[in-house]
Amino acid sequence: MNSLQSIRSPLVHRWAWFLACATFPLIWWGGLVTTTGAGMAFRDWLTSDGYFMPFYPWLSSTGDKFIEHGHRLLGMTVGLLAIGLVAITWKKEPRHWVRMFSLAILVGVILQGALGGMRVVFDERTLALVHGCTGPLFFAMCAAMVVFTSRWWQDSQPPAGVASNPQSAKFFRLAVLTTILAFLQLVAGAVVRHSPHLVGKSAAAIFQAAVYFHVLLALAIVVHGVLLVWQANRCGLPSGRCWLLASLIGFQIALGGSTWIVKYGLPRWASRIFGELTFANTADNAYQAVIVTSHVAVGSLILVTSLAIALRAARQLRIGIPKTIGSASSRLGVAL
Repeated sequence: MNSLQSIRSPLVHRWAWFLACATFPLIWWGGLVTTTGAGMAFRDWLTSDGYFMPFYPWLSSTGDKFIEHGHRLLGMTVGLLAIGLVAITWKKEPRHWVRMFSLAILVGVILQGALGGMRVVFDERTLALVHGCTGPLFFAMCAAMVVFTSRWWQDSQPPAGVASNPQSAKFFRLAVLTTILAFLQLVAGAVVRHSPHLVGKSAAAIFQAAVYFHVLLALAIVVHGVLLVWQANRCGLPSGRCWLLASLIGFQIALGGSTWIVKYGLPRWASRIFGELTFANTADNAYQAVIVTSHVAVGSLILVTSLAIALRAARQLRIGIPKTIGSASSRLGVAL
């Protein structure tokens, strides 16, 4: 164990976990805000109906105001945890780049909160769409911080032959591509959710294009999930997380089909066989909200899981870390 590892505190890693675990409900609660149309429950921001946000009588509120203010309170909680992460990281963490990354996380949550606020101030649906796309990016940053501060990242050694195996580099590239596809899928999903509310003659065309793109990306992600499991076994890499990702993808496909049914009904060819499912296709009911919001939440889990796989593969391949020890650049590599 090198000197840097010996003075690292597990507190940073635990706090990063707290932040990531708080961010996940913030993501799906934000999805609930969109699903229920509660985004404009309040016409003010930094206050809620004139109340300083922590003092708004949230538990006595109902409907859209309960949902929207709950999202605001979760956002405040995540912001405070991000401030705490910066303080603890700069006190306990010897790696300069990790300290800077904690600052990037703080900047990210501030920008995300500002986006949400501007969406209310200007009552702008496009800002809501952007806000829905950048939220999972912030969640991914939090997940990356968990990986970077883990004991595994500090102490890991590549399995025998992995670093020199060209198949391992293919696995890494496949994991990176899967992560990119997962984010693009979230963007396409956000466009599908928000485009029906956009004003203009092109809204219907945007919706149709986004749906086709969303389906094509789903098929690509399914293929990549299978390939990741196969490639991990082929390279001798641990495949547990790849199996987790594949399971999430399968669950997400089921949720995606259910989301379409409860929001838009069965396709024409299926309705001829089964008839219209009018009991499910009822706007704004609780069943629909649970299905649609779960679809949003699992999509974010797919993103952070594929990112964690890519980061761990990069670490095992020692990407960016010098092979020789002794020079100043090599000491920097050890500090990674």
